[in-house]
Amino acid sequence: MKRAVIFGGAPVIPSEQPAVPEADCYICADAGVQLAQALGITPDWIVGDFDSLGKIPDGSNVVVYPAEKDDTDLILAAKYALSKNCTELIFYGALGGRLDHTIANLQMMRMLVDAGVQGILVDARHWVTLQRSGTVRYPRREGYFSLFSLTETCEDVTLEGVAYPLAHGTLSGVFPLGVSNEITAEEAVVTVGKGDLLVVFARDL
Repeated sequence: MKRAVIFGGAPVIPSEQPAVPEADCYICADAGVQLAQALGITPDWIVGDFDSLGKIPDGSNVVVYPAEKDDTDLILAAKYALSKNCTELIFYGALGGRLDHTIANLQMMRMLVDAGVQGILVDARHWVTLQRSGTVRYPRREGYFSLFSLTETCEDVTLEGVAYPLAHGTLSGVFPLGVSNEITAEEAVVTVGKGDLLVVFARDL
């Protein structure tokens, strides 16, 4: 497994971010270079149109794109990681800030699953990923464990090791039945028969 850590430009407090793991490559999307620098990370690649940063950084590792484009800068960074055969993408600075950007980043998670890649969004309060079918075990973390259907429905859903278990149920994309659950065992076991399930750990500061 090759891991990429990608830094976005959401307005987060660097000192409150989770520790940055070891990775095969570190990529910055536009103003995400400021977050990487604040966290002591030297990026391997910096991509974007740099409208947020306000200038084009110096260096041979900078890839400049036009401002008028279909991809967001974070998606450009994700696609760059895919071109390097990375199969786990961890994003910092991708939550919070503008709501439209946050929604775009959540939609991006489905694009990554389509490519056979796991995306993980993290910040001081959240750990977010997308599960498509199959069974996954999630270690217990501090705070709430919430599950949302990003497709019309998630079918044949079974939840074990949680305060509100479920056996072969259905989660709907129009009703947040899975919000504010908690892991009560050492791990939660989540099985999805069909559908895209957004998995969110959230805690209070």
